Amino acid sequence: MSSESLSAPEYARELAALNRVRRRVAALGFLTVVGHGVVALPLVAHHVEGQGRTSDAVILLIVTVFVTTVAIAVTRLILGRRPMTPLWALVPVAVPLIAAWWIWG
Repeated sequence: MSSESLSAPEYARELAALNRVRRRVAALGFLTVVGHGVVALPLVAHHVEGQGRTSDAVILLIVTVFVTTVAIAVTRLILGRRPMTPLWALVPVAVPLIAAWWIWG
């Protein structure tokens, strides 16, 4: 379908749809890359705790909060949404809490 066969409103809708897809693909790529760090930090904390370095494990879980917050905020910005909402603000806290329960529970 060429742009000559589309009316101006149709062309605008197609362009908006293409922009949504572009944003979703970029957000998914970013989240995939940063998600590795969000998952790796609690795993490293578990390994460090196994060596008896509890304070280092706690620091890694605190860093997980910051990395997760940045990941969510940037992903939402890429999608064209507000960076943080009350519901999404719980996720950066929930991830290290679940990891702490896994490590010390």
